[in-house]
Amino acid sequence: MKLYSIKARASLNGKHISGAERIVPEERVFETIRWIEKKVEKKNFDSLNIKVELIKEKPILIEKSLPIVDIKFKNHEDANLKAVKILHRITGIPTERIKELIALIHTGASPEKKNMRGAMIVNLTGKRVEKDRFRGVRTTDVDFLDREKVIKKLLEKGFTERTADALALTTKNMHHPDIIAEYCISDEPDYLTGYISTKEKYYRFTPLKEFGNKNGGRIYFIKNSTDIDELYRFLEEKPVLIKDVE
Repeated sequence: MKLYSIKARASLNGKHISGAERIVPEERVFETIRWIEKKVEKKNFDSLNIKVELIKEKPILIEKSLPIVDIKFKNHEDANLKAVKILHRITGIPTERIKELIALIHTGASPEKKNMRGAMIVNLTGKRVEKDRFRGVRTTDVDFLDREKVIKKLLEKGFTERTADALALTTKNMHHPDIIAEYCISDEPDYLTGYISTKEKYYRFTPLKEFGNKNGGRIYFIKNSTDIDELYRFLEEKPVLIKDVE
């Protein structure tokens, strides 16, 4: 069966507005393009790029996504304190350093104090090791084998379609042997749910950011011995399909 990667990006004045990434069989390519067009048609954009490529490499198949642990907090401060505790337990990085790294995501982690285009990478000494502090690294080429079935299950559990996107991405991340944890908040000012992932669980925290904050991003926590070039290749180039949700 031929599989295709479909990536879409809508922008306004060079700023990212909306995007989508899918892996689909050949017969669903044009249906998926129409789905993307519908998704962005109400957005205010001046550029829309849709890229379709044949996947030549055999995808990694993952049986199930990370199990979801959904927790509501009184405020984002409490949620972030819990996040710091989880990340400290998993990584051993001092709590003050973890707080500093999280603060960067909330205030702009690039050298110009804006959002990075991809994720920050931090090793277990607490040092940032991404190749480019503007670009970071982006996890791409991941999807559910039967996305509609997965979304139906998630909706029945009270989650959203958006949860499927985040869950697929972080499940790919945690499949890499050298990534041991992740922290993520959206850059949308009114989307306050974020997550922390470990090898065992996907912790969905609400709220993990303050309403109105336009900053966001991800931190990937990795082993000190990680081959950075290989990590980039896996995250940005290796196709991954997930069969089902936990």
